[in-house]
Amino acid sequence: MESHILVDRIANAIMMDKTFNGYHLIVEGNKDYKLYSKFFNLENLRITEAFGCEKVKMVLQILSDRNFDKKLGIIDYDFNKILNIKINTNNLFVTDDHDIEVMIIKTSALENTINIFTQKKKIEDFEKNRKKTIRECIISVGIEIGNLKLANKIYDLGLIFKPQQPDGNQIKYKDFINNNDLTFLGHDKLVDTVINYSQSKTNKLKPKKEILDKLKEVSKKKFETEHLVNGHDLSNILYILLKKTFSSTNKMLHDFNSIEDSLILAYEFVEFKKTKLYEALNIFENFNTLDILKK
Repeated sequence: MESHILVDRIANAIMMDKTFNGYHLIVEGNKDYKLYSKFFNLENLRITEAFGCEKVKMVLQILSDRNFDKKLGIIDYDFNKILNIKINTNNLFVTDDHDIEVMIIKTSALENTINIFTQKKKIEDFEKNRKKTIRECIISVGIEIGNLKLANKIYDLGLIFKPQQPDGNQIKYKDFINNNDLTFLGHDKLVDTVINYSQSKTNKLKPKKEILDKLKEVSKKKFETEHLVNGHDLSNILYILLKKTFSSTNKMLHDFNSIEDSLILAYEFVEFKKTKLYEALNIFENFNTLDILKK
């Protein structure tokens, strides 16, 4: 009921805004707002947060039902490609990868962000010792968490991975990641950590053995990495690397939000223009004779 009230209010606010005659872009949350504000012409387009993927779809549907045409939405792809779930909402666009953070981390924005918080020598020594790039290291741990999240979604294991409120306590990533070299400490510690986090938030948890069995089953399969890993996980892993492994004393490094904000700042328009998302938006813009993307 609360979701319907919220989306109805958002749709009403958009339709009642008679001072603006341009298009309205509906996005999931504040990080999306920060990112897309960089790449859209805000004189001709306004961005509104709907606080979740499903709410973006609901707002768009309400506006369509009321014959309001000047709208579009962008949501994260999430696991939809892996699960072969089609997204059929009109004027709704999706990220190339699982989410915006994964889309950004694929680019030089990652290196530029790391360089802000630590010294070149520490980066070189780490990559030499691990015989992998930092990107490869954080993604390898992200894959393990992604497999558990996917297993949870497929088999309804009852696990909870994030707080109800944005400022709530996060999962303790340090409990299944070695602070010294960022290596993964194994499925047992990962599952224990997530079970401990979930217990006070749900009464639908499946037994640990069943969770481990389903995780093992999913882990045997091969999925596209960009659609399996979750950007918030990668940001938290990167925070551990910078704060714990590299012992960064940079005062801007508070938590994973500092990482995500820095990644957004470092992500350049030239990289965004390479994405399938930009290509789809550009086609939409040209077809409707609009001027909503920055040039």
